[in-house]
Amino acid sequence: MQLIADHPEVVRRAVAASAAYTLGPVARRAQLNMLQSLETTGRFAAEELVDGLVHRRWLRAALRPPLRIASRWIRVENPTDTMAMIKAEDGFDVRSRLEGIQTETLVICGAKDGFWPLEMFAETAYRMPHGRLIMYPELGHSLVTSPKFVADVVTFLNNQEGSSRAG
Repeated sequence: MQLIADHPEVVRRAVAASAAYTLGPVARRAQLNMLQSLETTGRFAAEELVDGLVHRRWLRAALRPPLRIASRWIRVENPTDTMAMIKAEDGFDVRSRLEGIQTETLVICGAKDGFWPLEMFAETAYRMPHGRLIMYPELGHSLVTSPKFVADVVTFLNNQEGSSRAG
């Protein structure tokens, strides 16, 4: 999103997969908690990702403790790059610039993505003049592993016709 907002001349078509104009509230909280863990302990707090990746509350509760334990062995040798990326993503917000983005953009998401409210995906696509939204009702944040995702992205990128309006 930042690339097509800042340098639209280098991208003819873009795909924003499981992403919107800024971080969703769950994604923001998870990343800031991971940042704090990296800064204070050097530990990658994998348990922070559970709320956005797992739809069922009971399963999130069951997964948090083993992930917290497993994270003790996940050390980021030089966390500087990871911390810089998290800080950059936390400050990223192109909502006010969406109307000016002329790049044909496919916003593609899963309805079970816990990191973003679905309205943020829809607003991202709708506000761009050449935005289009595909939402998979049965998928979550890891939709990039779905054959449907691959097929829809290839179709969109190969499309030689004009863009379509989000709807």
